[in-house]
Amino acid sequence: MQAAQPSAPHWTVACLCAQWCGICRGWQQGFAQLAQQARDVLPGARWLWVDVERQADALGDFDPENFPVLAVQRGEQLLYCAALPQQPGHWRRMLESLAALDETQRQRWAQALRGLGLDLRRLHDDADCA
Repeated sequence: MQAAQPSAPHWTVACLCAQWCGICRGWQQGFAQLAQQARDVLPGARWLWVDVERQADALGDFDPENFPVLAVQRGEQLLYCAALPQQPGHWRRMLESLAALDETQRQRWAQALRGLGLDLRRLHDDADCA
C-alpha cells in the first residue's frame, strides 16, 4: 500500500473592492464569469469577492490605493496583489503566469509581498452581500 501523497497547496483568488466604488460594482459579474472560465487555470481555487470595508479587520494594515485589486495566494504564499484594469483577459493571463511559476519563482514573488501582511485565507466571500 502506498502512502497518501500530500495535497498541493490550495489557491485563493480574490478581487478586493469597495462597495461604494462604481467600477468595482460594474466588475463583479465579470469577475464571477472569470471564476467560471478560469477553472482550467487554477482547478479547485477558492474565488472571493471581498469588500475591503466589510473585512477591514481581516485585511489588517493592507489598504489598497486603487480598485479593483487582484490578489492571488497559493497556500501560505501571497503571490500577487495589485490593481488591474477590469478586463478578464488581463486577469486570466496573470493567473496563467502565476500557475506556471516553479517553486523558486513562487518563493521570490512571495518574498516581495511578505511585507503586506495580507493572508487571503482569513477572508470570506462578500458576493452575496452586495
